Amino acid sequence: MVSDTLAGVLASRRALLNQRVAEARHQQPGFDTAAFSAFVGDTLDAVCGAVQAVDPLATGAAVEAAFEIGLTLVGQGLAGPKARLPWVDRAWKQLAASIARLIAQAPTETLGTVTNAVVRLSSVRGVRVEEWIDTMRALAGRCAALDELRALGALCAWRAGMAHLREPALVQADRLDPALASAALGAPDVPWAGLRERLAADRWWNPSIGAVDAQGQTLGGFSGMDGPFAVPPAIRAGTGHFVAESAGRHFLLMADAFGAVVLPAAANEFAQADAAAAPGVAITPRGGSVGGREIAFAVPGDRMQAVGRADSVALFSPWSHHVRIVPARA
Repeated sequence: MVSDTLAGVLASRRALLNQRVAEARHQQPGFDTAAFSAFVGDTLDAVCGAVQAVDPLATGAAVEAAFEIGLTLVGQGLAGPKARLPWVDRAWKQLAASIARLIAQAPTETLGTVTNAVVRLSSVRGVRVEEWIDTMRALAGRCAALDELRALGALCAWRAGMAHLREPALVQADRLDPALASAALGAPDVPWAGLRERLAADRWWNPSIGAVDAQGQTLGGFSGMDGPFAVPPAIRAGTGHFVAESAGRHFLLMADAFGAVVLPAAANEFAQADAAAAPGVAITPRGGSVGGREIAFAVPGDRMQAVGRADSVALFSPWSHHVRIVPARA
Protein backbone atom coordinates (compact mmCIF):
# COMPACT_ATOMS: atom_id res chain seq x y z
CA MET A 1 0.00 0.00 0.00
CA VAL A 2 1.20 3.48 -0.83
CA SER A 3 0.28 6.68 0.96
CA ASP A 4 -2.68 8.72 -0.23
CA THR A 5 -0.28 11.43 -1.38
CA LEU A 6 1.76 9.09 -3.55
CA ALA A 7 -1.36 7.38 -4.86
CA GLY A 8 -2.70 10.74 -5.99
CA VAL A 9 0.53 11.68 -7.75
CA LEU A 10 0.74 8.31 -9.51
CA ALA A 11 -2.88 8.58 -10.62
CA SER A 12 -2.37 12.08 -12.01
CA ARG A 13 0.58 10.89 -14.11
CA ARG A 14 -0.58 7.35 -14.85
CA ALA A 15 -0.22 7.48 -18.64
CA LEU A 16 3.27 8.96 -18.54
CA LEU A 17 4.53 6.64 -15.80
CA ASN A 18 3.06 3.55 -17.41
CA GLN A 19 4.89 4.51 -20.60
CA ARG A 20 8.15 4.79 -18.62
CA VAL A 21 7.64 1.31 -17.21
CA ALA A 22 6.92 -0.08 -20.68
CA GLU A 23 10.11 1.53 -21.99
CA ALA A 24 12.10 0.04 -19.10
CA ARG A 25 10.75 -3.44 -19.83
CA HIS A 26 11.69 -3.03 -23.50
CA GLN A 27 15.19 -1.70 -22.80
CA GLN A 28 15.97 -4.05 -19.90
CA PRO A 29 14.94 -7.64 -20.70
CA GLY A 30 13.82 -9.39 -17.53
CA PHE A 31 12.88 -6.14 -15.81
CA ASP A 32 11.13 -7.12 -12.57
CA THR A 33 7.90 -5.13 -12.34
CA ALA A 34 7.00 -6.68 -8.99
CA ALA A 35 10.32 -5.55 -7.51
CA PHE A 36 9.77 -2.08 -8.91
CA SER A 37 6.28 -1.92 -7.43
CA ALA A 38 7.77 -2.79 -4.05
CA PHE A 39 10.36 -0.03 -4.49
CA VAL A 40 7.59 2.46 -5.26
CA GLY A 41 5.53 1.45 -2.24
CA ASP A 42 8.46 1.58 0.15
CA THR A 43 11.38 3.77 -0.92
CA LEU A 44 9.64 6.15 -3.30
CA ASP A 45 6.79 6.63 -0.84
CA ALA A 46 9.27 7.84 1.79
CA VAL A 47 10.67 10.42 -0.63
CA CYS A 48 7.19 11.54 -1.61
CA GLY A 49 6.14 12.05 2.01
CA ALA A 50 9.28 14.00 2.87
CA VAL A 51 8.87 16.42 -0.04
CA GLN A 52 5.15 16.81 0.59
CA ALA A 53 5.93 17.89 4.16
CA VAL A 54 8.15 20.79 3.06
CA ASP A 55 6.86 21.83 -0.38
CA PRO A 56 3.59 20.26 -1.59
CA LEU A 57 3.83 22.06 -4.93
CA ALA A 58 7.08 20.25 -5.69
CA THR A 59 5.86 16.77 -4.82
CA GLY A 60 4.65 15.77 -8.27
CA ALA A 61 7.87 16.68 -10.05
CA ALA A 62 9.95 15.03 -7.34
CA VAL A 63 7.98 11.80 -7.55
CA GLU A 64 8.25 11.74 -11.32
CA ALA A 65 12.03 12.22 -11.18
CA ALA A 66 12.45 9.60 -8.45
CA PHE A 67 10.24 7.18 -10.40
CA GLU A 68 12.47 7.44 -13.47
CA ILE A 69 15.68 7.07 -11.48
CA GLY A 70 14.16 4.11 -9.66
CA LEU A 71 13.41 2.31 -12.91
CA THR A 72 17.10 2.34 -13.75
CA LEU A 73 18.23 1.40 -10.26
CA VAL A 74 15.83 -1.53 -9.91
CA GLY A 75 16.75 -2.72 -13.40
CA GLN A 76 20.44 -2.66 -12.44
CA GLY A 77 19.86 -4.49 -9.17
CA LEU A 78 20.82 -1.46 -7.10
CA ALA A 79 17.42 -0.80 -5.49
CA GLY A 80 14.25 -2.63 -4.56
CA PRO A 81 13.75 -5.86 -2.62
CA LYS A 82 16.08 -7.85 -4.87
CA ALA A 83 18.94 -5.35 -4.82
CA ARG A 84 22.44 -6.77 -4.42
CA LEU A 85 23.07 -4.35 -1.55
CA PRO A 86 20.65 -2.41 0.66
CA TRP A 87 22.35 0.97 0.58
CA VAL A 88 20.43 2.89 -2.10
CA ASP A 89 17.04 2.16 -0.58
CA ARG A 90 18.34 2.80 2.92
CA ALA A 91 19.94 6.11 1.96
CA TRP A 92 16.86 7.39 0.10
CA LYS A 93 14.55 6.50 2.98
CA GLN A 94 16.75 7.61 5.85
CA LEU A 95 17.98 10.84 4.26
CA ALA A 96 14.66 11.89 2.69
CA ALA A 97 13.53 14.08 5.58
CA SER A 98 16.94 15.76 5.94
CA ILE A 99 17.32 16.62 2.26
CA ALA A 100 13.65 17.11 1.38
CA ARG A 101 14.07 20.80 0.48
CA LEU A 102 16.96 19.99 -1.84
CA ILE A 103 14.93 17.19 -3.45
CA ALA A 104 12.09 19.65 -3.96
CA GLN A 105 14.45 22.12 -5.65
CA ALA A 106 16.43 19.65 -7.79
CA PRO A 107 15.10 16.09 -7.46
CA THR A 108 17.15 14.38 -10.14
CA GLU A 109 20.43 15.98 -9.09
CA THR A 110 19.89 15.50 -5.36
CA LEU A 111 18.78 11.88 -5.51
CA GLY A 112 21.52 11.22 -8.06
CA THR A 113 24.11 12.66 -5.68
CA VAL A 114 22.97 10.41 -2.83
CA THR A 115 22.76 7.36 -5.08
CA ASN A 116 26.20 7.86 -6.60
CA ALA A 117 27.68 8.37 -3.15
CA VAL A 118 26.42 5.13 -1.61
CA VAL A 119 27.19 3.10 -4.74
CA ARG A 120 30.74 4.41 -4.69
CA LEU A 121 31.11 3.87 -0.95
CA SER A 122 29.84 0.31 -1.17
CA SER A 123 32.32 -0.49 -3.93
CA VAL A 124 35.31 0.02 -1.62
CA ARG A 125 35.93 -2.81 0.80
CA GLY A 126 35.96 -1.80 4.45
CA VAL A 127 34.17 1.53 4.05
CA ARG A 128 31.41 2.01 6.63
CA VAL A 129 28.37 2.89 4.51
CA GLU A 130 25.92 2.74 7.39
CA GLU A 131 28.04 5.26 9.29
CA TRP A 132 27.98 7.60 6.29
CA ILE A 133 24.19 7.44 6.10
CA ASP A 134 23.82 8.04 9.84
CA THR A 135 26.14 11.06 9.82
CA MET A 136 24.50 12.53 6.73
CA ARG A 137 21.04 12.04 8.22
CA ALA A 138 22.10 14.05 11.27
CA LEU A 139 23.76 16.88 9.35
CA ALA A 140 22.41 17.15 5.79
CA GLY A 141 19.48 19.29 6.86
CA ARG A 142 21.98 22.11 7.43
CA CYS A 143 22.88 22.21 3.72
CA ALA A 144 21.14 25.01 1.84
CA ALA A 145 22.42 24.06 -1.62
CA LEU A 146 23.40 20.96 -3.56
CA ASP A 147 27.10 21.85 -3.69
CA GLU A 148 27.08 21.99 0.12
CA LEU A 149 25.47 18.56 0.26
CA ARG A 150 28.20 17.19 -2.00
CA ALA A 151 30.93 18.77 0.11
CA LEU A 152 29.38 17.38 3.27
CA GLY A 153 29.09 13.99 1.62
CA ALA A 154 32.79 14.00 0.78
CA LEU A 155 33.76 14.83 4.36
CA CYS A 156 31.47 12.16 5.75
CA ALA A 157 32.81 9.63 3.23
CA TRP A 158 36.36 10.34 4.37
CA ARG A 159 35.30 9.91 7.99
CA ALA A 160 33.55 6.63 7.07
CA GLY A 161 36.82 5.13 5.84
CA MET A 162 37.54 6.52 2.35
CA ALA A 163 41.12 7.37 3.24
CA HIS A 164 41.97 8.37 -0.34
CA LEU A 165 39.51 11.28 -0.10
CA ARG A 166 41.46 13.02 2.65
CA GLU A 167 42.93 15.87 0.60
CA PRO A 168 39.97 16.55 -1.76
CA ALA A 169 37.54 16.35 1.18
CA LEU A 170 39.49 19.01 3.06
CA VAL A 171 39.35 21.25 -0.01
CA GLN A 172 35.61 20.72 -0.40
CA ALA A 173 35.07 21.42 3.29
CA ASP A 174 35.94 25.06 2.67
CA ARG A 175 32.54 25.38 0.94
CA LEU A 176 30.74 24.58 4.18
CA ASP A 177 29.79 26.53 7.24
CA PRO A 178 32.79 25.97 9.55
CA ALA A 179 30.63 24.57 12.35
CA LEU A 180 29.12 22.04 9.95
CA ALA A 181 32.56 20.95 8.72
CA SER A 182 33.73 20.37 12.30
CA ALA A 183 30.59 18.40 13.11
CA ALA A 184 31.03 16.23 10.01
CA LEU A 185 34.40 15.04 11.31
CA GLY A 186 33.18 14.29 14.80
CA ALA A 187 34.45 17.41 16.55
CA PRO A 188 31.50 19.84 16.72
CA ASP A 189 33.04 21.89 19.53
CA VAL A 190 36.41 22.42 17.82
CA PRO A 191 36.83 25.57 15.66
CA TRP A 192 37.24 24.54 12.02
CA ALA A 193 40.33 26.59 11.23
CA GLY A 194 42.45 24.86 13.85
CA LEU A 195 40.86 21.48 13.17
CA ARG A 196 41.56 21.72 9.46
CA GLU A 197 45.18 22.69 10.05
CA ARG A 198 45.70 19.73 12.38
CA LEU A 199 44.03 17.26 10.02
CA ALA A 200 46.06 18.49 7.06
CA ALA A 201 49.30 18.15 9.01
CA ASP A 202 48.74 14.70 10.54
CA ARG A 203 46.82 11.94 8.79
CA TRP A 204 46.77 9.89 11.99
CA TRP A 205 45.22 12.44 14.35
CA ASN A 206 41.62 11.53 15.11
CA PRO A 207 39.49 14.55 16.10
CA SER A 208 36.79 12.47 17.77
CA ILE A 209 39.29 11.27 20.39
CA GLY A 210 41.72 14.18 20.14
CA ALA A 211 44.67 11.83 19.80
CA VAL A 212 46.59 9.41 17.58
CA ASP A 213 45.86 5.67 17.79
CA ALA A 214 49.30 4.09 17.57
CA GLN A 215 47.82 0.77 16.42
CA GLY A 216 46.82 2.21 13.04
CA GLN A 217 44.84 0.14 10.52
CA THR A 218 44.85 -3.45 9.24
CA LEU A 219 43.87 -4.01 5.61
CA GLY A 220 44.06 -6.62 2.89
CA GLY A 221 42.98 -10.24 3.15
CA PHE A 222 42.88 -13.38 1.02
CA SER A 223 41.07 -13.08 -2.31
CA GLY A 224 39.34 -16.40 -1.64
CA MET A 225 37.63 -14.76 1.34
CA ASP A 226 36.65 -11.44 -0.29
CA GLY A 227 40.07 -9.85 0.17
CA PRO A 228 42.26 -8.30 -2.53
CA PHE A 229 45.39 -10.50 -2.35
CA ALA A 230 45.78 -13.93 -3.97
CA VAL A 231 49.11 -14.43 -2.19
CA PRO A 232 50.75 -12.53 0.68
CA PRO A 233 51.76 -9.18 -0.79
CA ALA A 234 55.12 -7.46 -1.09
CA ILE A 235 54.89 -3.82 0.01
CA ARG A 236 56.80 -0.71 -0.98
CA ALA A 237 56.47 2.90 0.17
CA GLY A 238 55.18 5.53 -2.25
CA THR A 239 54.43 9.21 -1.82
CA GLY A 240 51.39 9.51 0.42
CA HIS A 241 50.59 5.79 0.11
CA PHE A 242 52.03 2.29 -0.07
CA VAL A 243 52.07 0.04 -3.14
CA ALA A 244 51.51 -3.72 -3.02
CA GLU A 245 52.24 -6.53 -5.46
CA SER A 246 50.42 -9.86 -5.18
CA ALA A 247 50.43 -12.58 -7.84
CA GLY A 248 51.33 -10.07 -10.55
CA ARG A 249 48.65 -7.56 -9.60
CA HIS A 250 49.32 -4.17 -8.06
CA PHE A 251 47.46 -2.11 -5.49
CA LEU A 252 47.57 1.24 -3.71
CA LEU A 253 47.22 1.05 0.06
CA MET A 254 46.09 4.23 1.80
CA ALA A 255 45.39 4.60 5.52
CA ASP A 256 44.74 7.29 8.08
CA ALA A 257 42.92 7.80 11.36
CA PHE A 258 39.51 7.17 9.78
CA GLY A 259 40.17 3.98 7.83
CA ALA A 260 42.12 2.21 5.11
CA VAL A 261 41.48 1.30 1.48
CA VAL A 262 42.99 -0.92 -1.19
CA LEU A 263 42.75 0.48 -4.71
CA PRO A 264 44.06 -0.64 -8.12
CA ALA A 265 47.58 0.45 -9.10
CA ALA A 266 49.93 0.07 -12.06
CA ALA A 267 53.09 -1.98 -12.24
CA ASN A 268 55.25 1.11 -12.73
CA GLU A 269 53.95 2.57 -9.46
CA PHE A 270 55.28 -0.48 -7.63
CA ALA A 271 58.56 -0.39 -9.55
CA GLN A 272 59.13 3.26 -8.63
CA ALA A 273 58.24 2.86 -4.94
CA ASP A 274 60.79 2.51 -2.14
CA ALA A 275 61.55 -1.02 -0.92
CA ALA A 276 64.03 0.08 1.76
CA ALA A 277 63.40 -1.11 5.30
CA ALA A 278 61.82 1.46 7.59
CA PRO A 279 64.26 2.81 10.20
CA GLY A 280 63.48 2.53 13.89
CA VAL A 281 61.31 -0.57 13.54
CA ALA A 282 61.99 -3.81 15.39
CA ILE A 283 60.13 -7.10 14.94
CA THR A 284 58.75 -8.42 18.22
CA PRO A 285 56.82 -11.54 19.34
CA ARG A 286 53.60 -9.46 19.33
CA GLY A 287 54.21 -7.88 15.95
CA GLY A 288 56.52 -4.89 15.82
CA SER A 289 57.95 -1.97 17.71
CA VAL A 290 57.72 1.36 15.88
CA GLY A 291 59.51 4.24 17.54
CA GLY A 292 59.46 2.32 20.80
CA ARG A 293 55.67 1.67 20.60
CA GLU A 294 54.48 -1.94 20.55
CA ILE A 295 52.23 -2.73 17.58
CA ALA A 296 50.02 -5.81 17.75
CA PHE A 297 50.08 -7.82 14.53
CA ALA A 298 49.20 -11.49 14.95
CA VAL A 299 51.52 -13.08 12.40
CA PRO A 300 54.79 -15.01 12.86
CA GLY A 301 57.77 -12.72 13.24
CA ASP A 302 59.91 -14.83 10.95
CA ARG A 303 60.71 -12.78 7.83
CA MET A 304 58.32 -9.97 8.75
CA GLN A 305 59.32 -6.72 7.07
CA ALA A 306 58.61 -3.04 7.48
CA VAL A 307 58.75 -0.21 4.95
CA GLY A 308 57.92 3.38 5.70
CA ARG A 309 57.32 6.99 4.81
CA ALA A 310 57.75 10.06 6.94
CA ASP A 311 54.34 9.62 8.58
CA SER A 312 53.55 5.88 8.29
CA VAL A 313 55.04 2.39 8.49
CA ALA A 314 53.68 -0.76 6.84
CA LEU A 315 54.29 -4.14 8.48
CA PHE A 316 53.86 -7.22 6.28
CA SER A 317 54.83 -10.88 6.21
CA PRO A 318 55.14 -13.72 3.70
CA TRP A 319 52.83 -15.66 6.04
CA SER A 320 49.90 -13.22 5.94
CA HIS A 321 47.52 -11.71 3.39
CA HIS A 322 47.03 -8.73 5.71
CA VAL A 323 49.10 -5.56 6.08
CA ARG A 324 49.33 -3.35 9.16
CA ILE A 325 49.83 0.39 8.52
CA VAL A 326 50.60 2.45 11.59
CA PRO A 327 51.80 5.96 12.47
CA ALA A 328 55.54 6.40 12.23
CA ARG A 329 55.39 8.50 15.39
CA ALA A 330 52.91 9.17 18.17
